[in-house]
Amino acid sequence: MKWLKLSWLNVLRNTRRSIIAVSIIAFGSFSLIIASGYVLASFEGLRESTIQGGLGHLQLAQPGAFTDKEIDQGGFTPQKKLQLQRDIEAMPEVRLTTERILFEGLASSGDITIAVIGKGVNINKERKITLFTPIIEGGNLPNIDPNSKTETAEQIYTAVIGEILARDLKVNVGDSITLLATTSYQGINAIDVTVVGINRSGIPEYDQRSVMIPVSAAKILRDSDTVNRLVISLRSTADTGLISSRIQSSFVNIEQKTWLELFPFYSNVVSLYKNIFGVMGSVILLVVLMSVNNTMVMAIMERVAESGTLRAYGFTSRRISGLFASEGMIMGLCGALLGTVLAALVIIFINVSMFEMPPPPGRSIGYPLVLNWNIYAVTLISLAMIISCTAAAWLPARKMLKKNIIDAINHH
Repeated sequence: MKWLKLSWLNVLRNTRRSIIAVSIIAFGSFSLIIASGYVLASFEGLRESTIQGGLGHLQLAQPGAFTDKEIDQGGFTPQKKLQLQRDIEAMPEVRLTTERILFEGLASSGDITIAVIGKGVNINKERKITLFTPIIEGGNLPNIDPNSKTETAEQIYTAVIGEILARDLKVNVGDSITLLATTSYQGINAIDVTVVGINRSGIPEYDQRSVMIPVSAAKILRDSDTVNRLVISLRSTADTGLISSRIQSSFVNIEQKTWLELFPFYSNVVSLYKNIFGVMGSVILLVVLMSVNNTMVMAIMERVAESGTLRAYGFTSRRISGLFASEGMIMGLCGALLGTVLAALVIIFINVSMFEMPPPPGRSIGYPLVLNWNIYAVTLISLAMIISCTAAAWLPARKMLKKNIIDAINHH
């Protein structure tokens, strides 16, 4: 304890120099914590917006269905679908499951015809999964039970379409459009639907082609009572691997894809951000290392005679170098604590203020700026700063202690 006290007094010996070094360490810690908070928030935001944007955590289909020709691969019969839903929803990690019927075809309004990508959904469950595609005009699809026999034509023949598609078709809420698609036996069928809502996902390519209709309407359009997708929503994204393994071992003749397999772009973004953060972190650590090293070299050169005297009294070189290392550790600890406190205050301010960020590439709407506070990342950054500062002080001290004791005492 007395050696730590002595190290602290040595740090205070040249207050201005120590304040500069601690300030640089604090700025480095602050920058890394803010950057890590932004990167982690970006990872979480992209992941959850993808999952809750309609993809779900897992999707099940018939073998070979996850291809460009998936709509031609058939689907689950009503009995098979109900059995799968009952078994999967019995798992405590599963929040809900919902069916979908995917189709590709044409949407027409007057003389305008546009290729579309559509899906038939159970809107009662779909609205619990698809949280990031808000309705901007009109309303959502009617709340009807796809297994009910009492729904009316006004409820069945409805649609919610993308914002850009509505503009290109020149239709508004209440107008009628014609959907044309291939049936399950490769025929052609068409139905007229009323536009009850217009949504915006923020992805222009999707808003230009998307059509959402009730499951019952999709069955009529495709002239089949099968569904070609079963979407699973979990209570926690961390359970995705567990449920995937459980489904693989429990069910046969079923192909499954996790959200990460359906959206490989996420892995590319994570890899890119990690590389950027790694380079930036290395540069900041190098700047901190050089700053502390410069401070300690100046302090050591002023105390060569002092260290020689201590050695003459019998203190070992290891003890003296440990004293200098303790000074570096104290400066690193003070800088890391100061940087952590500043970063915490800034993160709280930014998260409360909810600043709006401009739309990222490939999207048409912005998003709120949010920074994550991750205790593991903060601890790792603080330890990296303390270890770097300790090393930056210990290395020049070891070099100085190689001097002969007499030469050290006579050093001016």
